Amino acid sequence: MITNLPVIGEVLFLLGFSVDAQTDFLAWAVGALDIDGETASDLPRIIEIMKKYADLPADFADASLVALCERRGIDTVATLDKHFDVYRTSTRKQLKNAFVAHRMGE
Repeated sequence: MITNLPVIGEVLFLLGFSVDAQTDFLAWAVGALDIDGETASDLPRIIEIMKKYADLPADFADASLVALCERRGIDTVATLDKHFDVYRTSTRKQLKNAFVAHRMGE
């Protein structure tokens, strides 16, 4: 699984109720995730995505994930965000949510 630091930051925010939960997640992430380091180069595209979806509003983590998927040619994400299905890549492709696909038996 591939992610980036903005998404990790959002997970840590959600786990803010417990430092133990945060550090356990980070320890797991070190061995389980490929943490993409190119977010800085994605900033121009992230800005475009945030402006395009300002009515949601699109947050930094969501926009950075869409940009990462575009750059790496990824078409499936694992997200708990219920509104993530509104995002489209620069080629107007909808990203599939692995959690939704799993529930539907796809």
